[in-house]
Amino acid sequence: MLADMIKNIVYSLSFAAVLLTAGCRKFLDEKPQTEVPAVDFWQSEDDIKSGIAAMYSGIQTMNSTNYLLWGDARSDNFYNNGTYGDVAYFTNGLSSTINGSDWTSVYSAINRANLLIKHVPLIKAAHASIDPKAINHYMAEAYAVRAYCYFTLVKVWGAAVVWTEPFDSVGIDPYKTRTPAATVLDNVVIPDLQKALSLVDQTKTIVWEMNAGGIYAMLIDVSMWKHDNDGAINWFNKLTALKRYNLEPALTWKNLFTGPDKTVESIWSLYWDWTTDKGANISGQLGAGNTNSQFMISDIIWNYFSNAANSKDIRGAQSIDLKVKAHDKTLKFYPVNLDSKGAQIYPTNSQANVYFPMYRMADMILLRAEAANNKYDLPNALLYLNQVHTRAGLTAFTATAFPDSTTMSNAILFERQLELFAESKRFFDLVRNGIVPKVLDPIIKTRKPDALGFGQDTRTILWPLNRAVLNANPQLIQNQPYN
Repeated sequence: MLADMIKNIVYSLSFAAVLLTAGCRKFLDEKPQTEVPAVDFWQSEDDIKSGIAAMYSGIQTMNSTNYLLWGDARSDNFYNNGTYGDVAYFTNGLSSTINGSDWTSVYSAINRANLLIKHVPLIKAAHASIDPKAINHYMAEAYAVRAYCYFTLVKVWGAAVVWTEPFDSVGIDPYKTRTPAATVLDNVVIPDLQKALSLVDQTKTIVWEMNAGGIYAMLIDVSMWKHDNDGAINWFNKLTALKRYNLEPALTWKNLFTGPDKTVESIWSLYWDWTTDKGANISGQLGAGNTNSQFMISDIIWNYFSNAANSKDIRGAQSIDLKVKAHDKTLKFYPVNLDSKGAQIYPTNSQANVYFPMYRMADMILLRAEAANNKYDLPNALLYLNQVHTRAGLTAFTATAFPDSTTMSNAILFERQLELFAESKRFFDLVRNGIVPKVLDPIIKTRKPDALGFGQDTRTILWPLNRAVLNANPQLIQNQPYN
């Protein structure tokens, strides 16, 4: 609950101090070990690093369960027959108490970013010996992460409560109304990303951190969300000008999900270590070794990858477990670990490491194809589409296959569905292209004939605000038509 979170922060006046590792593994997987009064916390560069670690820990928390709920569960990538999990995700039946409707974890991460934005300059002023370039990069990370959080709020809930100051004094009024989504994008997300870009250390390349590549990738994503095709192309050109990223070779495609720091394609991923972070909750949704999966792979995905005609597509057997007849094991995020009979051994939910792909080059290349197609530039749309398609081991498309922008758009979106399966992209792709009712309503009606289709009320494309969040802030108004 937003207000409860505010009160806890304001009245306890504490901040998690994260112990740092001494080696090159980074501190992003470290958990809070102690708490100190906020007035004593922000004193040194080590405190900044601890604050950075806590901020990324906040991103881990908000994605551990919600990554698939927000981006895949409501799409045509998964379904649920009601045996395990909640069928409401797959039948457009969200409620104000359903998992995923609580935005508190997003605001917790925002507050950690705001604390850094406020206190890092104060520490810099008190410690002239700290490298100004390092200070600027810390600030860049904080601004970029805050932008990511607000962009998430816009995509999931639309209008959002905007906080650009931390809750670190008792006098702050915890109650605010929501700001329209377009205003949040224009006045918070984009300015934060531009500020981050002006401060970022261009030499930093660690995939677990927000760096220049991640900022450019998010600017591409935001531009496409705003239907600013020229802006997306401009940011794509700047991303490629870094000469840092490329498509991972087909033979090592799996590394994108099991060792993203060892690839040439990963731009930003979340680090995870179950020994300190506990198991990633996404594993229980996809079918960990000790649970029944809440998400079953949709017929669209299963039928394509199990069809012998598509056997050359390297993504199939590495994304879903074709040996499991129940169609409920997504193995994309797990390294190969076979028993004596050749069956995949899955980690238990409490011991699952999942390196969440946030942005990678295939995503950006296909967005570039989409931008070209939106400008009726079919040759470039085909060029970029084929880069990802052929990397998957498939024969290049020819221009005659897509005589117009509609057929090209369908091909790009299907390529994204296959390539980015279970990477929290599909539902947002449908929203961005304005085709949620067209794609999902026929599927929803086969699952539950009396379900409310998105076309019957397009307001249901957004999520409801959790009832506890509404109760905690009297200034909030529920997204309609939810109650």
